[in-house]
Amino acid sequence: MTSIFRNPWAIAVLAVGFAAFGPAAAQDPYGVQSTQQLSPEPKKAAQPKPKPQKAAQQPKKPAQEPQKAAQDKPKQPTASTESRQSNVPSSKLAQPEEQGGDEFKLNTKDVLRVPKGGLKPNQFTVEYVQPKEPKHFVIHDMMKEKKLLEKFQAFLAPIHLPNQVKLQIAGCDGRANANFWQNTITVCYEYFEFIWAHTPKMAKAGLSPRDAMIGPTVDVFLHEAGHAILQLLDIPLLAREEDAADYIATFLMLEFCPEDARRLILGASFISGSEAMAEQGKAPELAALADVHSLPAVRYFNRWCMAYGKDPVLFADAMELGMLTRQRAKHCSYEYSYISDAFKRLIHPYVDAEMVKQVKAKKWFQFETPFAEVVARPADSPQAPENTPSAKR
Repeated sequence: MTSIFRNPWAIAVLAVGFAAFGPAAAQDPYGVQSTQQLSPEPKKAAQPKPKPQKAAQQPKKPAQEPQKAAQDKPKQPTASTESRQSNVPSSKLAQPEEQGGDEFKLNTKDVLRVPKGGLKPNQFTVEYVQPKEPKHFVIHDMMKEKKLLEKFQAFLAPIHLPNQVKLQIAGCDGRANANFWQNTITVCYEYFEFIWAHTPKMAKAGLSPRDAMIGPTVDVFLHEAGHAILQLLDIPLLAREEDAADYIATFLMLEFCPEDARRLILGASFISGSEAMAEQGKAPELAALADVHSLPAVRYFNRWCMAYGKDPVLFADAMELGMLTRQRAKHCSYEYSYISDAFKRLIHPYVDAEMVKQVKAKKWFQFETPFAEVVARPADSPQAPENTPSAKR
């Protein structure tokens, strides 16, 4: 079960590495066929006096036989790789498109592991599960009245998936949790209590308490939707799935209009920043270091680096407000670019372009905080505010 209980807000790494191979390796990147082609037959090599002409012709015969054998008897996948087996032959995956010397480009269609045929949009359903605890009925009624799940259902509708995924709010027996399990995204009523407990009770960084709750709410649903996308579309990873889901959530938040993206990132950071500050000055427990999630401070700075990397003007005050260190900021443009590229190569092909236009045309949030207050740097706060991990470096 994928859980975000310990540290629900930050980012990690979604990236797929591609290596540019030489001419021979481009045809067979693992060196299986090329090794067989260059190896002489043992029996003929043992002949004491081979004729000069036949010796020169012998490499041609074994060069054809291994290829035929590979076609007639394909290699069977092992048990460890069968669950994420690609639907595209490995020899095809290794075929690059050469453009201008050493420039390397891979066809998007060559890296998709789930065929787009048979996939459908509008695959998300919703359910407001009756609370187990009487105190949670207030949350249940409010979310249902505001049609919170229906809004996420509409936002995620353009994604083509092989089967339906349920979005639900439910009680979790006292555990503040959220997860994706058995084609169901569950956010617990207890988790909304957790969000409220970590939300500033007065305006902070220009955000009112009401506006500050929107960011972490959006973040948790998009994080779990990221798990659903990665698993159901069999997206290849070079990092932990939790990290990849973090990146997907932040990437999508930054796709909203700049005014909303700024508010969402600030709001989500209140929780992750609060968790990071609680651990400041303490040696991390072994369980935290071994957890599938990155440490809260790491995820906090990862999110801000991604935001600054995409828009260094909108988030120009990140260093001054203590959201990001100057040393890390130097690399943020690169970090955002490779995450954006991975999203476009691996996920965007499964997104309905026309439906995305309709999604972007909608007004999704009604913030009460004026945008000018959100971007204005406090005049009396030249250093990092007390609620940021950078404040006590």
